Amino acid sequence: MVKKKGKSKRVCLKDKYKIQRRVTETHRKQRKAAKKGLGNKNKSKDPGIPNSWPFKAELLADIARSKEREAASKKPKSYEDLMAQSAKAKSEFDAAPQLTNLDKAAKDTGVGQQSRRAYLSCLREVIHRSDVILQILDARDPMGTRAGPSVEEALLSHADKRVVLILNKIDLIPKDAVTGWLNYLRRSFPTVALKA
Repeated sequence: MVKKKGKSKRVCLKDKYKIQRRVTETHRKQRKAAKKGLGNKNKSKDPGIPNSWPFKAELLADIARSKEREAASKKPKSYEDLMAQSAKAKSEFDAAPQLTNLDKAAKDTGVGQQSRRAYLSCLREVIHRSDVILQILDARDPMGTRAGPSVEEALLSHADKRVVLILNKIDLIPKDAVTGWLNYLRRSFPTVALKA
């Protein structure tokens, strides 16, 4: 008995070209949709923020504020709107606590005291180990970057330690200002000017 052959997988050329044409057309449509931003229609929907998220309310408020800002930036603003916005920002700024109040609160709680003690103990150890102490001063504001009087007194209490002041960034200020600062600073410690 002769085994029967299965059906051939050959397709007539007319059908083959028809399939190829449909495939290329589908791919073209998909590329066009991707360019327009339509994307795939079968994309799953964004599930959003789960209810178990710990800071869901704050996150939603931030999202709402950012959407409001985007909407406000898109629409043209009139002069009155700008004035109202600046008045609102000024009132919010005035209502905010000042930095001095925050500093007082930090001193009352004692948070700043611990870090200051740690800093001073570390400074004492560094001074004890060193032979020469270099104090770097910014030429734009030498007195603002200079260590406080209590630190300098601690430095002077060690007779065997040498202190040298370094005036840095002298290229950013005029030469006569540099010479004036050098003359002033050399009254207390040896001072070196440096351009770095």
